[in-house]
Amino acid sequence: MTTRLTLQPLRFPAIALHADASSAHLGGSERGRCRATGRRRARRVFLLAFAALLAAPGFAQAQNAPAPATITVRVEGASGGNVDVGRRARLVGILRPFVARQEVVVLVKRGRTTVSRVLLPVERVAGRNAGRFEARTPHLIRPGSHRFIAFHARNAQQHAARAQSSRFSISYPNLDPGDRGHAVSIFNDLLARQRYYTAHSRLYGGATMRAVMAFRKVNGMRRTYDANRPIFRRLAAGRGGLQLARPRAGRHVEVDVSRQVMVLAARGKPVHVFHVSTGAPATPSDRGMFRFYRRQPGYNSLGMYYSVYYNRGEAIHGYRSVPAYPASHGCVRNPIPNSRFIYNWVRLGMRIYVHR
Repeated sequence: MTTRLTLQPLRFPAIALHADASSAHLGGSERGRCRATGRRRARRVFLLAFAALLAAPGFAQAQNAPAPATITVRVEGASGGNVDVGRRARLVGILRPFVARQEVVVLVKRGRTTVSRVLLPVERVAGRNAGRFEARTPHLIRPGSHRFIAFHARNAQQHAARAQSSRFSISYPNLDPGDRGHAVSIFNDLLARQRYYTAHSRLYGGATMRAVMAFRKVNGMRRTYDANRPIFRRLAAGRGGLQLARPRAGRHVEVDVSRQVMVLAARGKPVHVFHVSTGAPATPSDRGMFRFYRRQPGYNSLGMYYSVYYNRGEAIHGYRSVPAYPASHGCVRNPIPNSRFIYNWVRLGMRIYVHR
């Protein structure tokens, strides 16, 4: 907004220094003193008029108007518009012109959701009439279109300004057995959040392979041990977990024969999900609700490892071969590395539901 200020001409009272009849008889020094007195009166009137001008509302507003404001921003760490999963993007912003003691608010948005909000001071850029601020995203995992929004609220010193960055997304890698690193660590954590039993490790080892197999079975995918980008992305979005068939059954075990997985459940939610192999077509596992009635630690003569029986000779137990399809003589085979954990979690008298 531009303030128009109209200055009226100053009118000063006339200072009459005319001589009367007797002034002709004044000496030179007396005439000088008279002229000095007149000049002092004129200066006093001028100063009073100028003070009144300064106090006028229009003049004060023009002198104290907020400085203009412009924000420009750029994003760093987003190559080709993508940020590697688990990494952070950085915003560098410039506010012009520089005005001391200014602040900006920076938002990180994912779609319409505000991921983070921070208030930042504006620091002067050396040798330039500009201020600088920087912000970083949290470690980015959830998929979506992200952007920064920076804004400066109007105040007495500077006008309002706003800027939005270009958009960027999250990049997810393909992972294979034997891979290791930061992305594998994130992937294992995401599997665990969906209750797949895995290792909290930077290595894509046997534990991760078995968890991926269970995830693929639950989600109706091809049964392999590899993790592709869609799997990583689905886990990052918080999806792909197993829904209980008996959520009100308390602490119990469920075996889904059609998907070849077993879940340890409590408080209406999955606690741990495992890849298993049930009875082959010629020797299928019995369906129904049963209770565990006998425990057998270690190996037995049939190669069964840490067994818990629930239906005559049928048991959940470890075994050296746990393929992705039904292959047992009626028991529920689980991988040897998981067997002792499962054995210790199960209690005698606990219910097990075997269903399709």
